[in-house]
Amino acid sequence: MYLKNGTEISEDTAYITILQDPNTTAEILSIQFFYNIHCGACHSAIAYLDEYRSANPGIVISYHDLFNSTENRELFENSKAEYNRQYASVPIIFMGNAVLEGDYAIRTNFEPLVSGYEKLNQKGFSFPSLPQFTTSSQSNTDGTDISIPLIVGAGLLDGINPCAFAVLVILLIYLMSLGSRQKMILAGIVYSAAVFFFYFLSGVGIFTIIQTTGLVKGFSFVAAVIAIIAGILMIKDAFYPGKGPSLAIPEGRKGTINRYIEKSTIPSAFVLGILVGMFELPCTGGIYLAILSMISLRTDVSGGLGYLLIYNFAFIIPLLVIIALLAWGLPPERVNEFRIEQRRVIRIIIGCIMFFFAAIILMELF
Repeated sequence: MYLKNGTEISEDTAYITILQDPNTTAEILSIQFFYNIHCGACHSAIAYLDEYRSANPGIVISYHDLFNSTENRELFENSKAEYNRQYASVPIIFMGNAVLEGDYAIRTNFEPLVSGYEKLNQKGFSFPSLPQFTTSSQSNTDGTDISIPLIVGAGLLDGINPCAFAVLVILLIYLMSLGSRQKMILAGIVYSAAVFFFYFLSGVGIFTIIQTTGLVKGFSFVAAVIAIIAGILMIKDAFYPGKGPSLAIPEGRKGTINRYIEKSTIPSAFVLGILVGMFELPCTGGIYLAILSMISLRTDVSGGLGYLLIYNFAFIIPLLVIIALLAWGLPPERVNEFRIEQRRVIRIIIGCIMFFFAAIILMELF
């Protein structure tokens, strides 16, 4: 929750702080509610507000769907500027001196805030006697708040996946054998940048399709199932590598990758990063799809871009760490030995994380 000047208020009784703010005045309250019809958290907020309007017919709430409405998006941008909320996401309410951002903030503070404004409009009302209103006991799991540490942790774990990690090490070993450490470092950075751009743009594309088609819950269920299957296969690969279905770059694609490794040029390193991004999606796509699902359930495309950037920056951090270690003299062969030695542990950890994300998604859906 925020004041109109942009100050964040995080406590559950934020409505009291807002009503006590000297900039809060007794006036006819304009309630502007912005949402996206394909946003999961928005549907929850809409249901709450519809129920509130039915019980309080005198309260006028203006609904603005941002999906395919240039007029509503312009109004949204103007409201964000007026309320100093440049990076606000839906569902969100602008009212008086307050901004209620997210389903949880709306459910917790909307009713007592409206009641407080009504009290302010009563003749002779003494503000210090503002009563304590009963607020919703709903938890914050349905709001737009997403744990940044969770996003970063998932990106880091995805970044140490056997696919991208192995190709980078093989590329650097080959370049090192040519006696060019400077070229090795530059190629590694270009490779990592290509992986980042491919993963980020893929995420934006998938996220946009989810939001525009309105299949948020359907996609989330599929993502949870994929995460479970991927987790099972990842743990299977840890104990029985090479047997049955496996989460790895397809054998038929390894020849293509090796050809670009042997070219040992900077442009080929970029192409290699794109190819690895394409070929490794079956290898570790479970974590990424789970994160996309969690974001889709909470916000729309504009609100989700920041989370995708954070995730994908975290995703390439392990690759950049390896490049930095090699730049400081660590032999690439030693890195490869570590990768092989810890491959089982890494796969077990990633498999368990996939189960964890699947459980979170299913609990939110059901």
